[in-house]
Amino acid sequence: MKYNQSLSFAEKERICEALFLQEGPFWHLCTDGTKMQNIFTSGTDFDLGMNLLSVSACRKPGVRIVAFELMSNHVHKILCGQKEACMGLFEDFKGRMKRIFRRSGRIIDWESFTAEIIPIEDLRALRNEIIYTHRNAYVSQSSYTPYNYPWGSGIAYFNPLLKSIPAVSFNDLTYDSRRAYAHVRDISRLGALKFHGERAYIPSFCDVSLGESLFNDPRSYFNSLTKNVEAFSEIASRLKDTVFLTDDELYAVASRYSAEEFNVRQLSALSPDQRIRIAKELHFKYNASNQQLRRLLKLDVSLLNEMFIG
Repeated sequence: MKYNQSLSFAEKERICEALFLQEGPFWHLCTDGTKMQNIFTSGTDFDLGMNLLSVSACRKPGVRIVAFELMSNHVHKILCGQKEACMGLFEDFKGRMKRIFRRSGRIIDWESFTAEIIPIEDLRALRNEIIYTHRNAYVSQSSYTPYNYPWGSGIAYFNPLLKSIPAVSFNDLTYDSRRAYAHVRDISRLGALKFHGERAYIPSFCDVSLGESLFNDPRSYFNSLTKNVEAFSEIASRLKDTVFLTDDELYAVASRYSAEEFNVRQLSALSPDQRIRIAKELHFKYNASNQQLRRLLKLDVSLLNEMFIG
């Protein structure tokens, strides 16, 4: 997508606002990983999950996936469409996963794999929810960034190199290959899908162009990936996510708090009482784990376990 650099910030915002109102309603559909065992335990499992999601997207034409991230025990999807249709996409995805995993001998308690769907009321919130979704693997696994996680749409946003990846149309696959990828008898509605290797090609089932168009330009999107900490805090609290900031991001928050409250810029120069105060701030406001607090503030983990049980 090309961006008109001659437009002012206000003009770009008006265009994005109009698009939000025109294309909505938008929803954040997510599942609770704290209640669910691991579903995807290997790259093959993740590829299967993404392929099944791509098929569900085709089978539910009234819903558009704007952004998504598959994690080992939960999923995030930013969806556009009517609420009932969005829930129908999730149920289709879940139902076919249950059948295929059962067929392979995997025993999973699917009763805990339930979705919460939250309305997204304005453009600012929608941008934050997209960014939050794309940061999920990044904050939990140091080997990933929002731009290299294979099982989420972050890798596709504002990435012109993606267009050069060879992708095979679903209709060009052999009949047996189509059945193997889709895991469904009726393949008549899957013509829009493309595949790269064993994995569904993200832009063929996720409306990346719509998601990109909701940001002023690529720079504003990139800038948001590592900022808006307060917004991430609000979303994580609502979704009951346990970790949503990396150690580096928490360090920046702690340093700023230390400078403002104690006029001390180096965390290593803090007194024990000051470290405990910062630990409480990071734990209650930013969901910092005890291990993160141990690493950042050099506090004894037994003390942290006493302060923050669980």
